[in-house]
Amino acid sequence: MKKVLFASVAVTGALLAAVLYRQVFLEREFGPTAMVGASALAILFLSLLLTLLLYQTRCRPLIANMWLAAGSVVVSYLLLDVVAGALLIRPLSPPLVPDEYRHHRLVPNSYSEFRRRDFSYIQRVNSLGLRGREIPAAKPTNSYRLVMLGDSFTMGMGVEDDQTFSVLLERSLKPSVASCGKAIEVLNAGVDSYAPILSFLQLKRDLGPLKPDMVVLNLDVSDLVQESAYRREAVRGPDGEIVAVPIRLGRESLLERIRTWTERHLFFTRAALFYANRLMNYRNLTVHDVVTQARAEIVAHTLANDVDRSEQWRAVFDSLVKIQAWCENHGTEFVLTVYPWAHQVSDTEWIPGRYTFMPRNAVASLKSPNTVHELSVAHGIQLVDLFPAFRAYKGREALYFSHDQHWTPAGHRVVADALADQLRARYSTRWCR
Repeated sequence: MKKVLFASVAVTGALLAAVLYRQVFLEREFGPTAMVGASALAILFLSLLLTLLLYQTRCRPLIANMWLAAGSVVVSYLLLDVVAGALLIRPLSPPLVPDEYRHHRLVPNSYSEFRRRDFSYIQRVNSLGLRGREIPAAKPTNSYRLVMLGDSFTMGMGVEDDQTFSVLLERSLKPSVASCGKAIEVLNAGVDSYAPILSFLQLKRDLGPLKPDMVVLNLDVSDLVQESAYRREAVRGPDGEIVAVPIRLGRESLLERIRTWTERHLFFTRAALFYANRLMNYRNLTVHDVVTQARAEIVAHTLANDVDRSEQWRAVFDSLVKIQAWCENHGTEFVLTVYPWAHQVSDTEWIPGRYTFMPRNAVASLKSPNTVHELSVAHGIQLVDLFPAFRAYKGREALYFSHDQHWTPAGHRVVADALADQLRARYSTRWCR
């Protein structure tokens, strides 16, 4: 028995040291989940160590009774928590799953929960793997079908299903298209952390059967860095062209696995952690790879005195040109949009969230949007610039969340209104063909 106790002390101590090392030196943060996990391991380690030291003393019966009582309490609590979780926690799918061709994708026929400091909502994904209501794969007769490509801004991180700009745009364009005796569908194919190369693979492999009349790719600030990251992981064919970007799965830490299991199965523990997060004003920034990290490199190209990004822009437009070529081959209009993050519009929005990405004295630059304009003209890509619409906004509602970088419902309305105006002006005559 003494050897078992000694081994238990050693293992528990090693686990505690590993958790502390990971959180302090690798993650560089200590949120409520990590605190609870480390505290539990520390209590268990000290209890086992004390038991080992007192094992051959007259306190042995007392220690045994204390272990029995503590074990009974813990087991009873866990049983109650698991039963409550089974009855009260709504079964949810993970927001994203790995994909062998386009790195990751949304889960078809699913509901996923998103919880951040700024928002909490359930996202529905239909049978086609697109956010929103169920639609037929076959395009209805006399229907104009528009597909939105992009990342979490397009997907609608932070807002309900019916608040995304895709839904609002469809509503806004309905009267114009109806005047031609047609219906319109705006399909939201945005996926969290996508970049143009993944959108191209998505369009080529999965969205072609939908037969879109127009494809709109919404270029995000994060795409410049993320495109390079995805291309480093890409698989190329004999001709050197990218045919897939498989995901390289990282190994979850013990705490991450415990946290995931807890959120899905333990009702009371999950609630306690939720309120602890709120009490501590804690924002979970734990990430698994470059495309989900909140770090300065993502927005560096939007700030003054940045380095030369010519190679990265060439890679982005290589993917955009491929999307344009696919659209031309399928008789589909292709439109590129570019939009700002809050620091490119205002000094008052997205605070304090922006300071996770940039220093407080950072100055935004127009170099990147100007580069998008220049390269779009050079490649003959139709561009809709949404910067003016955001800068002209005079409403009272914030367009961006305070901590999270995404648009509020008001931000989505600005995008939908600006896009509707541009599309009516440029393409309304083609809807009536």
